[in-house]
Amino acid sequence: MTSRPRPHASELPPASLEGWYVLHQSIELDWTGLQRTDPGEAGEALRRFAALAERWSAGAERGWSGVYRVAGSGIDFLILHFRDTFDRLIEADGEMKLSAWGDHVLVREEYLSVVELGLYSLTRELSGRTDPEDREAWDAAVADALAEERRKGYVRRRLAPRQPEHMPYVCTYPMNKRRNPGQNWYTLSLEERAELMAAHGRLGRRFAGRIVQVISGSMGLDDWEWAVTLWAADPLEFKAIISEMRYDGASAEYADFGPFVVGKRMVGEEIEGLLPSVPAR
Repeated sequence: MTSRPRPHASELPPASLEGWYVLHQSIELDWTGLQRTDPGEAGEALRRFAALAERWSAGAERGWSGVYRVAGSGIDFLILHFRDTFDRLIEADGEMKLSAWGDHVLVREEYLSVVELGLYSLTRELSGRTDPEDREAWDAAVADALAEERRKGYVRRRLAPRQPEHMPYVCTYPMNKRRNPGQNWYTLSLEERAELMAAHGRLGRRFAGRIVQVISGSMGLDDWEWAVTLWAADPLEFKAIISEMRYDGASAEYADFGPFVVGKRMVGEEIEGLLPSVPAR
């Protein structure tokens, strides 16, 4: 049996670095069931969940979780879990579902991904120095380049992202690259893809200090190809950056977007204060 030849440079996927695992959970509160629950029992469940959320928020090197109150989207809360391993992500998911508060929530959707840095420009540069069809030399060159990238402090910070305290608002959505006739991202040459992503990056950097963005890859992990998480001090910043990026070539020609969810980070005291807002039925 003959082996499939190594792709030419034009067919290469970008090298990438992976960081923390991410789980997005869309939560609906069982308001009716909560109304029927003994107030003391409901209050204790809420206090325990608030304590759990505070412990998640204080996570150090191995990850953290955030709870967000959502407007619109047909849900009440968004929970974001970031963990350094898949096993710890499973543990965080179980902590929420097995808590007393878990009896009062319905998990409407969950989305699994892993923080990803796609290195288009680096891949293009490497392909100019090393023949991708020489598998041994190419794999060694990529491994060395990725190790060098991972040693950079700002790269490590991007792979293990934390929400800035002065940016309490979040916007999340999934996205794909199109594979339509005449609009197939995956048939573009490496050169074309690298140029489009470089322009896309330049546009995004205009929002530095106003938006923090996390791209997490989900090929083979969930139904879409990427998840995007944005943090800002003002939710109107989400409208500004996404509106502007619609005119960018990488988005206008090749991007499909899924449902958007927007919310605001909650602290323990705010979670404990939810009970008075439970609507009468």
